[in-house]
Amino acid sequence: MSPRIILDTQLIVLLAVGVTSADIIPKHKNLTEFTCEDFELLLLLLGPDPDLLLLPNTVSEAANLLRHHREPERGRIMEKFREIVGRNPERYIHSRLVTQQPEYLRLGVTDAAILGIFSPGEEILTADAALYIAAMRRGLSATNFHHKREEFGIV
Repeated sequence: MSPRIILDTQLIVLLAVGVTSADIIPKHKNLTEFTCEDFELLLLLLGPDPDLLLLPNTVSEAANLLRHHREPERGRIMEKFREIVGRNPERYIHSRLVTQQPEYLRLGVTDAAILGIFSPGEEILTADAALYIAAMRRGLSATNFHHKREEFGIV
């Protein structure tokens, strides 16, 4: 059985824009570090029927970043994002608990929340080196997307 995947905000944005149309990726202002090949890699890593776990924190951040695009593509992106949110479970952690974690000061609320909601059988997939390092220090199952880019010869 594949692990449930917790995506960071940037990869949620890449996923939502890419499933809308990979042609939008190079035009979206919050995806300047990513390419269409990165989206294809993300799909490969997630598999055909990914079991994603969302957080209100990552959903809110992703929604705000996704809106930084012009119409009519923005509306299409937001519709695809609604579909992603609608078909995946969401887990909540109180901000009071998140801000008590040692990583909060360095990573901020959203990334500390990702660490805080992690359970065995889950995998963090992140494009954020600091989040990846923090997860590894905690002994959590995590994959650095940029390492996969190197492994697959994308960078």
